[in-house]
Parts: sequence; structure tokens; C-alpha cells
Amino acid sequence: MLKIRALTLDDIDKIREIHSLYYKDEFEFPDFMNNFLCSFSVLDCCDRIVSAGGVRLIAESVVVTDKRFSTNDRRSALYQVLDASEFIAKKADFSSLHAVTEDEKWKRHLISVGFHSRGSLLVLDL
Repeated sequence: MLKIRALTLDDIDKIREIHSLYYKDEFEFPDFMNNFLCSFSVLDCCDRIVSAGGVRLIAESVVVTDKRFSTNDRRSALYQVLDASEFIAKKADFSSLHAVTEDEKWKRHLISVGFHSRGSLLVLDL
């Protein structure tokens, strides 16, 4: 029978080993002890870690733009929104800013200004 409990500092080395074996090429090892609402480990009957995870706080930039304006005006407005969003996220001690768009042109543009693609999510490292 599996049991779940709060993640402890003693779990980190084992979780790092699991990450190194299976996930090192997919994503950086998470800092489960910081910027998470809660982190937890799932253990088997012999107290071996089967899985570990948590709920991370993230900053997401949400923008609503009137597409009747020219591309130049919308681009200028986007830069101002991104500057303000980055300032706020840094001030709140976030390490990245997230965005999602289904518009391929804006996705390419966001990537050109520093975002990188992580699946369907765009991430700007701060």
C-alpha cells in the first residue's frame, strides 16, 4: 500500500537520483523546498520513494489585445505589458514568467524576445 507525506530534506537526494535517471534531459531538477505551495513524496510499504511532486507557484502573463489595431501598435503594447509583467514577477521573487498562445505569429514573436517553448507553454526566465 502506498502512502503520501510531506517531502523532507532527507528525500531530496533520492528524488535527485530518480530525476537524473529519467528526467534530466526533459527539465531541470525542481527546487521542491522553495516556491512550492506544498511538496510531497509517495512511498511504498518499505518507505522507498515511488514518486514526488508538488504544486509550484508560477507567474503567468495574461494579455487581451484588440486585434483591430495595427500590428505595430499591438507589438508596442505587448512590449509594455511584458515589461510591466516582468517587473512585477521579479518583484514577487518569481524566477520565470509563463505565457500560452495559440497564435503562431505571436508565439514566434514571444520566442524572438526571449521566451522559450516548453511544450505548449512559453517561458521567460527572469
